[in-house]
Amino acid sequence: MVRRADNAVIYSFPAEGRYLVYRVNGIVSLRPLLEEEEIFTLNGFMQFAKRLGYRITPPSDIILS
Repeated sequence: MVRRADNAVIYSFPAEGRYLVYRVNGIVSLRPLLEEEEIFTLNGFMQFAKRLGYRITPPSDIILS
C-alpha cells in the first residue's frame, strides 16, 4: 500500500491467502478471511441464492402499517 502524498510504501500485503480490505472513517484496514467466509456483492448474492433454488421477488407496492 502506497501513501499518495509522498509515495511511501506503508504496507506490503502477504503473498498468500485472501484478505478483506475495508475503510472506516478514512482508516484503511485489512484482515485475513477465514476458510469458510465468502464475500458477495448484492448481485453476486442474488445469483448465488438463485442457484441454491431460492426465488427472488421484488417487494410489494402495498405497504401495510
